Amino acid sequence: MITHTQKLSTNRAIKQFRGKTSNIYIIEDYGQKASFLIDCGMPSDVENLIGALSHELPVKRIVCTHFHVDHVAGWAVLKELWKDCSIFFHENARAYIDGNKRIPVPAFSDIQSTLIPCMKEYGYFLNLKDLLSGALYGTPFKKGFPPERAEYYKDKEPVIPGFMTIHTPGHRPDSVSFLEPESGVFISGDFLLVIGGKVVINSYVSSRKDQDNSVKLIKSIKEIKYIYPGHGICVPFNADSL
Repeated sequence: MITHTQKLSTNRAIKQFRGKTSNIYIIEDYGQKASFLIDCGMPSDVENLIGALSHELPVKRIVCTHFHVDHVAGWAVLKELWKDCSIFFHENARAYIDGNKRIPVPAFSDIQSTLIPCMKEYGYFLNLKDLLSGALYGTPFKKGFPPERAEYYKDKEPVIPGFMTIHTPGHRPDSVSFLEPESGVFISGDFLLVIGGKVVINSYVSSRKDQDNSVKLIKSIKEIKYIYPGHGICVPFNADSL
């Protein structure tokens, strides 16, 4: 369901769709007469997501913040529904999508500190429907991803109209955030989370050094006013609180 809407610059708006376990962001671009999705949730999100989309603004592309099951597995269904739509990942995700690498199994401490709190925030636990619908994409247990229409973007390459692409590795090597400078909307993926209404630096990381550097980077960006997280509600941003 749509839980938050905000007007952006240049005849655009952003909507937060709260999925079963993570957020999907819908960018409605009235100038281009199209919508853009940031992440696409789980297969079980698709029915409600379709109902939340504008029929007048067809989805042009899906852009993923990182390659993890709860942000990408909806493609297993959407690729069959939207034949003219492509899905975009940071270039660092290519080896995992091609199946040459597997995502590491999360440590027990990561399950406790991040995975369980995120699921509790949404009241979600992995179900049989998601498993059977291809929700193992982006997990340690399955190699590869539907390769059709997968495309890749680089660190600062613009892929969403009006938004800056900011590579924020740490949680994943391919983690990317998006900033619309005029409104101050910062879509953080799982780089930053909002748990219990509080902004949290994700401690479930592939590289602590990269995560620390990404935090330093975004604390230096004065345009950021609001955090739109992969998990949790949208909240005002205060760099001093990190």
